[in-house]
Amino acid sequence: MGKYYLKCIECGAEYEDDKFRLRCDREHGPALLRSMYTNRKLSTCEDNPGMFKYADFLPIERMLDVEGAPVTFKSEVLGEHLGLENLYIIFNGYWPERNAWMRTASFKELEAPSVLARIPENHDGTIVVASAGNTGRAFAHICSMNNIPLVLVIPEDRLDEIWAPLPFKDCVRLLLATGNSDYFDAITLAGKVTNIDGFFPEGGAANVGRRDGMATTVLDAACTIGKIPDHYFQAVGSGTGGVAAWESCLRLREDGAYGDVMMKLHLAQNAPFIPMTEAWNRGKRDLPLLDEEKAKNEIHHIKAKVLSNRKPPYALAGGVFDVLTESSGSMYAVHNDEVQRAMDLFYELEGIDIHPAGGVALGALMQAVKSKSLHDGEVIALNITGGGEERIKAESDVHYLEPLTSFSVEEIHDDGIEDELRSILH
Repeated sequence: MGKYYLKCIECGAEYEDDKFRLRCDREHGPALLRSMYTNRKLSTCEDNPGMFKYADFLPIERMLDVEGAPVTFKSEVLGEHLGLENLYIIFNGYWPERNAWMRTASFKELEAPSVLARIPENHDGTIVVASAGNTGRAFAHICSMNNIPLVLVIPEDRLDEIWAPLPFKDCVRLLLATGNSDYFDAITLAGKVTNIDGFFPEGGAANVGRRDGMATTVLDAACTIGKIPDHYFQAVGSGTGGVAAWESCLRLREDGAYGDVMMKLHLAQNAPFIPMTEAWNRGKRDLPLLDEEKAKNEIHHIKAKVLSNRKPPYALAGGVFDVLTESSGSMYAVHNDEVQRAMDLFYELEGIDIHPAGGVALGALMQAVKSKSLHDGEVIALNITGGGEERIKAESDVHYLEPLTSFSVEEIHDDGIEDELRSILH
């Protein structure tokens, strides 16, 4: 089957990848597909652009013009402050002194290139992406840089998040979900767009390109440290990054050169919006039923707005519940005041601004230290999923993407919207 094939986590069915497959054809419950690489030994190529140095473990057809890659380093100052002798930070953002060059300041620059490079170069369709902010910014920037057609859909209150260091090209178009819309409403609107001929969904957690791109954080950590970390901390909205981290651990175990550690996942959400944390801490595979208005109100009150997925891939086979179970993992609720303290602490000790989601991850680590759930000598990997945005904006002007049009919640959920979308987008 060539470089890799896709395997269903539920039934084991195997598929040669047609570059667009998102799910298994067999009749069973929801399940993720996982990319299985025929060469199980990780090798890196430093001559490849950005994150494509890990191309051997990426399901890609080609390489794109990118700079960003994860950067792992041992933290002396923050580690000493927390009493951790082996704390390694995986930094994803803009930090020239650390050779970190993600121009949108977010680790979503690991998702977008891998997803887009999975698509054959001669394909003439338009990819559709729904986002709460960082993902959309990364896709808009990478698509613009590489002349790839994109329709991006976001909630109106995330409009200020769609910026880039260079002007956007016409191949990138933006739709807004307005009023009391949130990320789930944006997903619904994006789904209506994909019903139109010539437009196809990015796929979210179901896209192996997305997960394997994010999995390069753990690859980078293992290559830097020389072994699989004992513990891995990350903030999650959908939890896809946690799933990706676990899949990366499994590949490294198969490689054999990085040990056989069953890396423990520590995934964190920003309180009060913590549906996965509540379900996990109650031992429940199914998420609690969310009242829409209550959930939207909770999302309105969290500092890390990107962590706001109301329907994450939690219960399906291979999803968040399964990887937490397999890794003997933990979930955390981190409140806004803890997030701000963590952000301030990171800036004070390490010298770069970080996104609120990074503050959530560090806040979870601080909770784990306080509860004495980490042991002396263990290797801790802290994924800072975004940082350096203030640095970028201080050093240069940024450009914002203008929306093509907008739709209210009522319009989004009206069956007649597809005709209007067709006339706007064609």
